[in-house]
Amino acid sequence: MVLEAGVMVWSQVTDLPFSLYSTFVIEARHGFNKQTIWLFFRDMFKGICLAILLGPPIVAAIIIIVQKGGPYLAIYLWAFMFALSIVMMTVYPILIAPLFNKFTPLPEGELREKIEKLAASLKFPLKKLFVVDGSTRSSHSNAYMYGFFKNKRIVLYDTLIQQCKNEEVVAVIAHELGHWKLNHTVFSFIAVQILTFMQFGGYTLVRNSSDLYLSFGFKTQPVLIGLIIFQHTVIPIQHLVSFGLNLVSRAFEFQADAFGKKLGYGKALRAGLVKLQEENLSAMNTDPWYSAYHYSHPPLVERLAALEDLESKKED
Repeated sequence: MVLEAGVMVWSQVTDLPFSLYSTFVIEARHGFNKQTIWLFFRDMFKGICLAILLGPPIVAAIIIIVQKGGPYLAIYLWAFMFALSIVMMTVYPILIAPLFNKFTPLPEGELREKIEKLAASLKFPLKKLFVVDGSTRSSHSNAYMYGFFKNKRIVLYDTLIQQCKNEEVVAVIAHELGHWKLNHTVFSFIAVQILTFMQFGGYTLVRNSSDLYLSFGFKTQPVLIGLIIFQHTVIPIQHLVSFGLNLVSRAFEFQADAFGKKLGYGKALRAGLVKLQEENLSAMNTDPWYSAYHYSHPPLVERLAALEDLESKKED
């Protein structure tokens, strides 16, 4: 436990120069960075504390499962990670995220009324609508939703509200609700669970291979070393899987755009997407092969073209 905590702290320390350069040089050069050096180190300290608090128990549990899992090791590992992901998805937005950002209810007004009306029209069980102070750290903008079953919440970055008109913000939310309505989140979660189980299944096949450890200079077979070696040996496969997931994700984005267009937000969605691309200085039209491999979202030009095609088909 102490060793794991030490490794986590050391990792933070060695990454510090690169994080500082990325935040206060690269991000600042393009006008994105809004945080002070004090806020940067405060966030880092909180992150280290969380890593020390949560990391060692999780690693210890994995080691115990590997040692005692027997022939059903893959099932036990997957069950543990599945339960952990559910817990973290529940705990993170409620207990952990507020440690770093301030979440306040979206004030009464036109924007709130439009979002609530949209959610009600789709029977989206919206319980809370928050604004997060993303502008204290960056000018990047975003919006997301979380929650299980009948307890859904939507979070808007204050930068999104500042950069876009109300109708454009609602159009962005319509896009996000499209992911929910079309079950994209559920499909993605199931896909990740299947891949996780397959990965653990592969690990069980080689975890007792002395040749694998010896090829990397280890005469003993420590559990953590075995997991690390296995992760590195399947990197080529992970790249292929990542490419496949990107293709699916891009298809989902087109479908969510079409969903927003179907609700009557086509024009506002196009305007909102353009503003978000401009404000975030994202690439407008990248090489198609590079984009297909590296980006989970299609380039702006492709999304706008798809929306225009839908519009032309409607007119025909």
